[in-house]
Amino acid sequence: IQLFVFWELVGLFSYLLIGFWYHRPAAAAAAKKAFIITRIGDFGFMLALLYLYLHRAEFLALGENPFEIPAILAAAPLLPVSVAMWVSLGILAGAMGKSAQFPLNTWLPDAMEGPTPVSSLIHAATMVAAGVFLVARMFPLFEESAVALNAVAIVGGTTAVLAAAMAVVANDIKRVLAFSTVSQLGYMFLALGVGAWQIAIFHLLTHAFFKCLLFLTAGSVHHSVHTFDMRYMGGLRRWMPVTYVATLIGALSLVGIAPLAGFWSKDEVLAAAWAADGAGDVGVSRLVLVLGMAAVFMTAFYAFRLVLMTFHGRFRGGIDAVPTDELIPDEVSLVGHVHRAESPWVMLLPMAVLALLAVVAGVALNAVGALGPLPAHGLTHFLGGVASDFDPAIAGVSTLLALTGIGLAIDAHRRGVLALTDLPRPWSVLHRFLAGRLYMDHLYETLIVRRVLYRGLFFATDWADRRLVDGTVDLVGWVGRNGGRAVAQLQTGQVQVYGVGVFMGVIVMLMLFMFQR
Repeated sequence: IQLFVFWELVGLFSYLLIGFWYHRPAAAAAAKKAFIITRIGDFGFMLALLYLYLHRAEFLALGENPFEIPAILAAAPLLPVSVAMWVSLGILAGAMGKSAQFPLNTWLPDAMEGPTPVSSLIHAATMVAAGVFLVARMFPLFEESAVALNAVAIVGGTTAVLAAAMAVVANDIKRVLAFSTVSQLGYMFLALGVGAWQIAIFHLLTHAFFKCLLFLTAGSVHHSVHTFDMRYMGGLRRWMPVTYVATLIGALSLVGIAPLAGFWSKDEVLAAAWAADGAGDVGVSRLVLVLGMAAVFMTAFYAFRLVLMTFHGRFRGGIDAVPTDELIPDEVSLVGHVHRAESPWVMLLPMAVLALLAVVAGVALNAVGALGPLPAHGLTHFLGGVASDFDPAIAGVSTLLALTGIGLAIDAHRRGVLALTDLPRPWSVLHRFLAGRLYMDHLYETLIVRRVLYRGLFFATDWADRRLVDGTVDLVGWVGRNGGRAVAQLQTGQVQVYGVGVFMGVIVMLMLFMFQR
């Protein structure tokens, strides 16, 4: 219960941070969207808690509190499989909302309307990782249901590849990183689904370093050119060399190039999917391995598309040619007067620290072999998990796919088509589909908001108006009308009837007087 309460408070704080610039309609709408979508997932989490309470007898028989996490994990092997499955799926729903997993992933790209440091710390490293942490924390319960683990793996694999595909066509640098965050969170869910919960935590930690770094470099670029649109950047490595090197390190770690941090954690995720040692189906593990490999290729392409469009080529003007809602009104006068210069040291220092961690964290946290004072698989043993062997074949295939994606991005940059405009069919159709975010927002608006919520609200209010409001008014009139008719029937105009009434009234008054004495 305590976890659920603070889980909801995290969602509230996220809403407030996304809507920090509340005077911008886009920021206010993004905050409401994030709050509502995460509440949808939290409804499943709440149902899981209620279902646990309905089966409290199993815990009380053991003398345990059904809402204590250690008690739940201790009793997990004794629970009926159906109970473990439904509770796990409810918890998964809450985790999907908080960690922006498909199909509840639409809020995170819009959350980039918040300040960039918020995007870096909250919506890349901490809050969005809460769903991964929750599933990892409750993993002994998930382990009792193959259905639940398969669901976690499929959700993670699907999210990883779809979000990576949407990042390929995005032009806003922060939204590229937002889609990237969703994709990397998908990798973590993939690891959880194949039973490698300790590897999921490992990737969560390494991802925090290089993704925070990339968001801060995006903020540094915006500080110089006053836009997040990569189509108005270019050639900035000459004026912002430190930011360029930091971005390059973050991108290489994101892609998973050895020996940077992302290489060790991401390849262990893929190796765990290949090993398929979890309680889920082997076929599901193989499927999500293919999805993970596809996401590796797309990750390499969009990461270096970001680097090349931002820092290479010619400078394309800075602030958006047409001011949009994303621009602060005071900055509109700066069009054509962009000062391309490196950010001050107070912005560069955090990037330098994170760049160092993005290089060494993988080896320092979970080295595949002992390195002086660092034990082999230190993080895995600290978490109490079973260390997996390094798989050079999986690492080789993953690296080859990553290098292919990088090479394709470089080739597209040389040919001047990296912006992915004027594509021939069917690529233009696919580009439009991905740029529209699979039209999921339109689908939710049309099917759920308008047809279900609006119509449901219409029929509910219509029923309440007809039955409750009109019914209450009609009831008052009916009582008055029929009461008047009943009283009118007593007025006969005959004196003897009135006399009988007076006599009976006197008798009643005398009886009351006698009883009172």
